[in-house]
Amino acid sequence: MPLRLCLIVLLTLFAHQVAAQEDLLLPITIQADRATVSESLGRSEYQGNVIIAQGLLRITADQVNLTSRDKRLALIEAVSKPGDKSKARFEQAATETRPKIVATATSITYQILTETLLLTGSAQLSQGADTYQGETLSYNLAEGLFKVESDGTENNRINLIINPRPKQ
Repeated sequence: MPLRLCLIVLLTLFAHQVAAQEDLLLPITIQADRATVSESLGRSEYQGNVIIAQGLLRITADQVNLTSRDKRLALIEAVSKPGDKSKARFEQAATETRPKIVATATSITYQILTETLLLTGSAQLSQGADTYQGETLSYNLAEGLFKVESDGTENNRINLIINPRPKQ
């Protein structure tokens, strides 16, 4: 039985990795009020109601910076306006192996190759019915590894809601 469980876990991780790699081959659509692009540096900056979409991924923010390496998108940095009530937002649609992910924060950094999210400033992430809140939150999507931290004050502790999983 343990071998069967290991195979299921490995197949699930492999299926997720294949889907993530396929998304990297899809076109990126960008909408914004302004753009500054430096092809030689592999950096671009978009400002004003920015919407970035690629496959299952959608990011919205007041400002988004993209960094490419070897002509492939490697890093996305999304930031909301200081004092603005609307936050930067990261969404990844549900797949066969993982429920929909919605994350908001003052600042979101997504390292594409390692599938790592870093949320700072009133961070909140929902995955299916589960919710994680704190001042900062890091999440490795490929490994399912979370780290949530408060700002250290007594009134601003982390808050997690983790629902029981149905029996398989």
